[in-house]
Amino acid sequence: MLARRANAGKVSAAIEERLLREADSLAALLKRLGNRISRRLIGERQWELLLERIRELPATVAAQPLGFELPLHAIPPEADFGFGLVGGSRAAAFFEQRGRAPDADPAAAAIARLLAETAPDTGPLRRAASRVMMLEYDVRATPRGVNPPPGIFLYPTVQAPAGDRTGQRLRDLDVVVGAVLSAAGREPDAAERAHVEQVYSAMGPHACVASVGAFPARERMLRVAVTGFRKTRDVIGFLERAGWPGPAAPVAAAVSRLEDRGAFAHVAVHFDVRAAGLGPKLGLSFFAAEREWLKGVRHWTPLIDGIREQRLAVPEKLAALSGWEPGAELLFGKYGALVLTRYVHHVKLVITGDRFEEVKAYVFMAPRGAEH
Repeated sequence: MLARRANAGKVSAAIEERLLREADSLAALLKRLGNRISRRLIGERQWELLLERIRELPATVAAQPLGFELPLHAIPPEADFGFGLVGGSRAAAFFEQRGRAPDADPAAAAIARLLAETAPDTGPLRRAASRVMMLEYDVRATPRGVNPPPGIFLYPTVQAPAGDRTGQRLRDLDVVVGAVLSAAGREPDAAERAHVEQVYSAMGPHACVASVGAFPARERMLRVAVTGFRKTRDVIGFLERAGWPGPAAPVAAAVSRLEDRGAFAHVAVHFDVRAAGLGPKLGLSFFAAEREWLKGVRHWTPLIDGIREQRLAVPEKLAALSGWEPGAELLFGKYGALVLTRYVHHVKLVITGDRFEEVKAYVFMAPRGAEH
């Protein structure tokens, strides 16, 4: 969900304490905030399914921004859900306790293990990855009453290969790949890792591996995101060096039209990596600025207009996103004032072969005590 490398800052204990006082679960907290996203983007039935999907999670999860993946290409108003989990936080303690229980399922145990392995002074993974991991919950394609484990994404601290004379950065990336595969319940695969190495070797001097993840409940693949591209030519050159099997022409045409509009500050590229090679599906995430929180939807207008012009999304959903005004809102909770911050994080286009099949907006909200 997050294409950029996460900020590994500490979670405020005061914020988590405040959230615990406000609600006894994340679902209860979100139920009070649900009308802040247009029902043309998340319908009532889908909202209830989302709350059911996360009903066991504690309110302290909201100490990190909460993300909603909104498909703009499909008519039903649906959403998937994700959030950052920071080691050492109360939210992390909840996952650690659940993962260490005698009856813990493999996915819960894997999350607890990753939290332990990214703690300070614990070994190679702590050096190679941020203490923040992203958990992504499938809601749209999940039947009611079914609770598959979330997708697990780690944020490597691996920069571009330029100047890496010792190969340490590649070894660190290999550690991250191994940790993600293990968390997803998969054995290492030499061919899979070779293709990740190929992606890494194709990176230019300003690129970095933003995230590596996998979904235990989906087919086997690694989802690898690389960011740092500011021009169409940078994206196309990287795709060619990495060996993406799809045609470059439709990607170049779509990205260049958006570039001409000044619709993005930089782009992230998402690959599906399998033992057979890079998959035909390609994700392109567009960021309107370098910073993540942009107050006001006006920053996204050139991108939204460009997507509308290329007829890649449902017009009514683009209109709903255009009318969604990010910013900070003062709310009155059970124990005083809260400030709810809302923002569009990025917009992703997904192409398979020569056809753009998906457009998704990623919007976030973060409740905070008014004193913070």
